[in-house]
This record gives sequence, C-alpha cells and structure tokens, in this order.
Amino acid sequence: MKGPSNARWMAIGLALGSPLFGCQAAMQSDVATSESAVSTTNGLSSINGLSSANGLSSANGLGSANGLASANGLSSANGLSSANGLSSANGLMTTDGGRQTVKYLVRCALPAGKSLTKADHLGQMHTFPGALGLAPEYETGACNGPCQRWLSACLLAHVNTAGQTVPLWMVGQHPALGWGQHPDYPNQEGTFFGNIFETNTAGHPDAYYCSGPGFDKNVVEGRIGSNQANTPYRNMFVSGYCNINGCLASDAKTNNVADGYKVCTMGDGSMTAWNETITVWRKNVALNSNGQVVAGQTADGRTVRYDFEGSTNSWTAGNAQLVLSSVADVGGQTGTKSLKATYNSGASTVRMQGPAGLTLTAGTKVSFYLKLASDSKLTEINPFVKKQGGNEWKVTNTVSKVLKGSWNVVTITVPAATTGIQVGVEFKTSGAFSAYVDAVTW
Repeated sequence: MKGPSNARWMAIGLALGSPLFGCQAAMQSDVATSESAVSTTNGLSSINGLSSANGLSSANGLGSANGLASANGLSSANGLSSANGLSSANGLMTTDGGRQTVKYLVRCALPAGKSLTKADHLGQMHTFPGALGLAPEYETGACNGPCQRWLSACLLAHVNTAGQTVPLWMVGQHPALGWGQHPDYPNQEGTFFGNIFETNTAGHPDAYYCSGPGFDKNVVEGRIGSNQANTPYRNMFVSGYCNINGCLASDAKTNNVADGYKVCTMGDGSMTAWNETITVWRKNVALNSNGQVVAGQTADGRTVRYDFEGSTNSWTAGNAQLVLSSVADVGGQTGTKSLKATYNSGASTVRMQGPAGLTLTAGTKVSFYLKLASDSKLTEINPFVKKQGGNEWKVTNTVSKVLKGSWNVVTITVPAATTGIQVGVEFKTSGAFSAYVDAVTW
C-alpha cells in the first residue's frame, strides 16, 4: 500500500442550523478526538493536519443568493485579519452559526500553528486555529481565483448535516493536501469543487459535488444536506458518479487506482471546469451521535447480513476459489476481512452465492460491496436473487460503470409478488480475475 503522502484526516459532525438555505435541523457541538489515538490508527502526526473538527453547517453562511462574501460582510480583497472583513455589524461574527463558518474558513485557509482572533459585534474576542493551509495568503491579503476555489472545495467537503461525527480522508492536488489512499478509509465518498464566495452568471453559487462509487448515492447527499429543500449544492452529472463522466482522474495512484480527481467539469455559469477539487474517502461504518461505531451497520444505515469476518458464511462458488481476505490484502468494509473469489482460467461465467433458505419479501433492496482487482478481465458484475419456486431475478452491470481497484456498491431489489430465498453475484469475464465481496446488506 502506497503511503498517504500529505492527505488530511478530518472528522466532521455538525448539524444544520439557521435557515439561510431553507434547511433546518438541530445544532450539535464538537466532539473531541484523541490526537494520539488517531495518529496511531492513521499513521499521521499532528503536524500533518490531524483535526478533531466536527463539521460545518451548510446553513451558517456558506453562500446565499449573493455568495459567501457579499452576504456576510466578508471581503476577499483585504484578508481575514482586516478589520473590515469578518467583524462587520451584520457579518459572520454576529451569530453562532456565522462564527462556525469562520472557524472552518480559518481551518481550511491557514496552516497548523497559525490562528486568527476576531471580535464579534459585542466586542467579545474569538480565536480560530488554522489546520490545512490551503490559502495562507488570505490571512493578510486578497483571496481571488484559485484561493477562493480551494477554500470553497474545503468548506463544501466539511459540510455535515448528519448530526454525527464523520471521519474523512481528504486528498487533492494542492501541496497542502497531497495525494494518497489509506487502508482505514477504503470507500471513495465524493469530490467537491466550486466557488461559493460569489454568484455565477446564472445567479447561483457554484457549489458542486459528485458521488464516488463507495456508497449508495444518498450518502453524500445526506451528509451535506443537498437532498433537502432549497440547498445550493448540486450534482449535475447524469450518471451521478465522478468516475463515469465529468472528472479527470489524478495522476497519483495507489495500487493502480487513482487517488482522486484533478479536474471536474460541471456548472451552469460561465466557469464549468474546476482544477481545485477535493476528493473525500470514508470508512463504511455507522456512527452514533457520540462518534461510536454502531455494530452491524454500514454508513448508510443498512444491516449487515454477511460480514465474512470469521468464516465464508457458507457462501459457495462453482468454478472459483473462495477464501477470506487478509488485512494485508484489501481488508473489509465493516470489519477487517472480506470474501475473496479467485478465478484463473479463460472466458467464463463465475457465480458465487450465499446459503439458501432466506425469506426476502418483495421490495427488499439487497446491496453488495464489491472490489475488483485493477487488472481483472471482468466484463459484467451482476447481483441476483433466486426466487421461491426456482426462478431468478438478475441486474446486469457492465464493468464500465464501476471503478476497478476500489470498493463499489451494486444493488438488486426483490421483484413484486415474489419471495427471495438466496442472493449472490454473477461475474462474466474474459479471463482471470480476483474479486472481493463484503457487507452484504438488506
């Protein structure tokens, strides 16, 4: 496994507050995280951007119809330390939510060891520490062009309406971030980009994201609140996924898999190509409001039925070898292991399935987390459900729709007027391959 370079670990978990964007939810305070524990787990030291930050509310000042700067007394021309920047009588420093936005603005802009102290409208002083250093010039000078776009990507990546801590692994081509994947963060969640400091020529903030293949599509939307009414965050890709269209993969790779995206094309204004992008990787675990792992659940709240931690769970394959993967191989999703299928011959159809005897009612959605080796000669990965009475229901997925070398999700829904008694995955291949299955849920 390639080292994590300067990629940054973050944990976010603050719910929506005031209704600037028409979204409302309960506010949650920060949840502290032990730097030493995180450093041990992630192989990072505090000088590389460890943060116990717990999230940014999308409603607390990230734009409005007029953009972040013009709506909140924030000047992009005079620097964060300027008296006419943040301390405006009607600006961000006048509310708790606005000060949270300042907190993350400073965290994204200034490096660790730097801080900004500002007075609110009542004269009370507040100190905000830096962490990532994406725009150090903004401390005393102008923030234009790339500076605004890097800060926008960082702020968007930190938005969290989920009301719970969400650990993140953030990468990008900015030297303060760097590239690299981490085995503890195996799922590509999404990529964030835009410019929320001003409105575009269509009258909207450029606040964009696209989904990674590592979760069902609603996970990114749920975290940043874009599936709520009147939010400015948009995914304009028809496919939804970053890797299918609209984004150009990074040159940096880990085990032959791109670490993220260096350019994404999206937007309804005059600017549609964004070079300042941040890709986020996640753990596939459910967390409660205290940041504790909820056993037996994935990040999207599904119950894990087959986890392959201690055994193959009685899964079988007709013409492939099934073994449990080791931590040194690819690990797992909600645990440390997964079920590995290895096939070493020519063109064929390879099927692996769980034990029969299930009772899956019509409408039950079954999800399979799959990882395909980057050199696999697979052409299709097709989940199936065997129905009571002997027939089968199958969904065809061409390999062009998934990201090889990374965890992907494929799903199938038990059709109407039937009961599912067994689930599995069919692989069509032109030659040898290795594939991993984990966290089968419904």
